Formats: sequence, C-alpha cells, structure tokens
Amino acid sequence: MTRLWLFFLLLGVTACQTPPAAPPPSPTAVPLQILRIGIAASALPLADLIAEPYQRAADNVAVQFVPGNTAVLLADLDAGNLDAVLSPYIPDGNERWFNPVALDGLVLVVHPDNPVAGLSLAEAQAVFNGRVANWSALGGADQPIILISREEGSGTGAVFQNRVMAEQRININAQVQAGDEALRAAVAANPAAIGFSMMGAAEGVKVLAVDGRSATPETVQDQSYPLTTPVYFINQTTSEPDGALRDFLAWLQSAAGQEVVGVRYGRVR
Repeated sequence: MTRLWLFFLLLGVTACQTPPAAPPPSPTAVPLQILRIGIAASALPLADLIAEPYQRAADNVAVQFVPGNTAVLLADLDAGNLDAVLSPYIPDGNERWFNPVALDGLVLVVHPDNPVAGLSLAEAQAVFNGRVANWSALGGADQPIILISREEGSGTGAVFQNRVMAEQRININAQVQAGDEALRAAVAANPAAIGFSMMGAAEGVKVLAVDGRSATPETVQDQSYPLTTPVYFINQTTSEPDGALRDFLAWLQSAAGQEVVGVRYGRVR
C-alpha cells in the first residue's frame, strides 16, 4: 500500500512540472549585399584605398570593384551588369546622374631616366600631334620621341584629348596600349617614350610638371595643377542612387571617406 501511494505521489509531481521552454528561434541570416562598382583602369588605386575601410564601416554590404575601359564599363552599367561606375570622364550627351568623389590629375609620364622635368600644355600638344618629334627640342637627349597612347573608349584618353589636344589629333604613329598599366609599362621600358596617365596611378614612371606645376594631392585639391580632373561616381539612372548604393556614396563623400581618399587624391569636401 505504501509503495502504491508513493508511486501516485511521484506521478502527480511529475505531471505538475512545467515542461522546459522551447529554445528561441535562430535569427534569420541577412544575406550579404554586394555592390558591383565599375572603375576606370587609371582610377584603380582609389578602389584599393577605400575597399577595406568601407567594408569595416558598412553594415552587411560588400563592394566588388570591376576595373576596365570607361566605355565598356558604361555599357555594362546601362545593361544592368554594374551598379555604378567611378571614372574621370563623363561622355558628351550623358544623362546619368553623377557626382565627384575625388580629385585626380591628368599627368604626362616618361621614362625615369629622362632628364626633361616638365612641359607646357602647348609643348605637350605639339609633341603628341607630331610637330615636335625629338627630345632635344625640349632639353632632352637627341633621340626621336616615342608616343604611347590609349585605346578607343579609354576615359583617360578622352580626358587627354579634351584637355590637352583640343582640336588636334594624336599622331597616327603613336603606339596604342590597352589599359593604364600597359601604357605605364611601355613608357617605363623605353627611354624615349612619353605617355599619359592619372596622378593616383602613375607608378614606375617619371611624372612631368605641366606649366611649372607638379600634380600632388594638394595641387589637385586647390586646383592649381592645370590638368586637375575629378573622379566621378556615375549612377545607372538619371536620379540619385538609393539604398545601399546611396550609403556607399554618402560614405565616400563623408569626412571619414574623404580622409581615406586624401591619402592619394585631392578631396572634394
């Protein structure tokens, strides 16, 4: 009898116990959003500067930079393959919304051993259209000038045509290189060569002063360098960007973003 009573007592206690609470549901993981940003080949160092700092500042957003020829990048932007483009060139007739995020400078580049320190804009134009064909006319060695230019669709090439050549054309004997890195490599390999690049990308070559001014982050920021050129954020549509793309642009133009940009470029704010 005692054992039976004890059995029912234990059964009652067990029945009165509150069942353990169910574990809380696991939070739903928010997928990482990836922004595909096209960037002109001559502006690629800008991507290297901002990629990691923005990754630390952004909330669940990563930026994938796609380097290339500006014309190709803009075509990919229009096709929906890119979210935005960073380039020093805005083509004629452009209807896409754009805004500057950095200041760069179009520069003339020569072999590191070239003794010439600088050219005037008029001399640069005369060199590239072939009117001046020997370095001796510019204070250099007695050797023919080898012209190195960029491929069709290059944003840097378009800026050079507009800002330096104007109505003149680059001499047809100029060697054409596809990409900023290839152009600089060709110049660095030939003591008689001259080409053009952007201040932020001009490594491995000698950068000439233009009209007595050297391109530096300070001289492009105050625009005392005569070939100062903005790097533009170009949106896919005629309107300002929204969502994560707007946040990316806002960071680029913020005090924190401009501090990063200013390591190698002129600030816009």
